[in-house]
Amino acid sequence: MPGHRGDVGGFEMKKKLVLGSVISAFFLFLALRDIQWNVLWEVLGRTKSLYLIPAIVFTMAGHYSRSYRWKFLLRPVKDIHTWNLFAATSIGFMANNLLPARLGEIVRAYVLGKQEHISRTATFATIVYERIIDVFSLLILLWVMLAKVPGPEWLKTSMVWILVLNMAAFIVMLMMVRSPATVKRLVERLTSRFSESLQAKAFRVTEGYLAGLAGITEVRSLIPIVVTSIGVWFFAMLGLYYCFLALDMQVPLLANVTLIVLVAMGSMIPSAPAYLGTTQYACIVGLALYGVDKSEALAFSLLYHATQFFPITLAGLYYAWRSQIRFTDISSKKD
Repeated sequence: MPGHRGDVGGFEMKKKLVLGSVISAFFLFLALRDIQWNVLWEVLGRTKSLYLIPAIVFTMAGHYSRSYRWKFLLRPVKDIHTWNLFAATSIGFMANNLLPARLGEIVRAYVLGKQEHISRTATFATIVYERIIDVFSLLILLWVMLAKVPGPEWLKTSMVWILVLNMAAFIVMLMMVRSPATVKRLVERLTSRFSESLQAKAFRVTEGYLAGLAGITEVRSLIPIVVTSIGVWFFAMLGLYYCFLALDMQVPLLANVTLIVLVAMGSMIPSAPAYLGTTQYACIVGLALYGVDKSEALAFSLLYHATQFFPITLAGLYYAWRSQIRFTDISSKKD
């Protein structure tokens, strides 16, 4: 029944929100424990606001680079203008900042599918592929960091497990693209007891997903994807660098690599909207490796988090308003 389905979906979202809120509260507790508030306010009080302008500009440049990379991932599906991809990306990140249950990726797929009249499933598949690329990029940065700074054992262990899981996911995706007939036979077997309408929907979703993953085998897209991936993280680190300058913090350049990796890894953990708590604790753990006081590190995290939250959220709200996007419609539209 439609009403029952909506109730189940709402219940699942509430569970994710509760779980994320508990996890965020836990990391906030760790971040706020033993903080010297007078030091925190003193550090924030010396903020040089002019440095926040390039910090925001480079942060948004990173989002634009992500959108431009998405263009190559989507090329087998449709050639789409970069600014349209940037609009969808902005709306997706805004959704992650304001909505529970990490809905941003689903929102991105829905928005682009609606605007460009393409399969949402195919679009979502490219986003999954994008996340695989991001994890590989972060692992390379983490390897560079650990070669220079002796990190904790848990970080090294996490690196190994993340590499194994990410490689496994990539291999599965590659095999799916290489053997679409096998995938379809598997779907047919799994859905053999379903109704014809559900079987048809399963096949439609499968075909859309395989279409979205077709870019994995496109050799001509490899160099643009690598170059734009460098741009994504290079601009992100420049945004961090200017936040350090804004607070007149003397840390080595390698600290930018460390924080980018840890903050990004923290964003993979289920949390409340805007990655609250995980961002603060990631900054504290990362800066501790360079001898930065916990209270000063927390102050930095608040400033840095603001440069990440407000610009892309405002851009997303603008594009959502211009596109007349209503999030209540997302779950009700067909692929």
